[in-house]
Amino acid sequence: MTKTEIEQIIVETLRQLQVASGDVERDISPVMVPLSDLGFFDSLLAIETTLVLEERLGCSCDDDSVFKDSETSQPLSISDIAARFAQKAAA
Repeated sequence: MTKTEIEQIIVETLRQLQVASGDVERDISPVMVPLSDLGFFDSLLAIETTLVLEERLGCSCDDDSVFKDSETSQPLSISDIAARFAQKAAA
């Protein structure tokens, strides 16, 4: 699976969460940082969404949440998250 395909899966997953939360719908793109840019998205939802993405993508990550860097705790963009999943899938 390519990074672009993974980005699409992440974006679609976030769109579904956005609708379910009742938040105002807005475009979600790979440059967005979900923990900073999406009002409905918080650290608890990031952990739950990580589990959903692991299942959808068929690979697991070592961190509780792929939405922030485990070393710096900095929130990551969708593009960064997709790159990490692509690396895991390739391994």
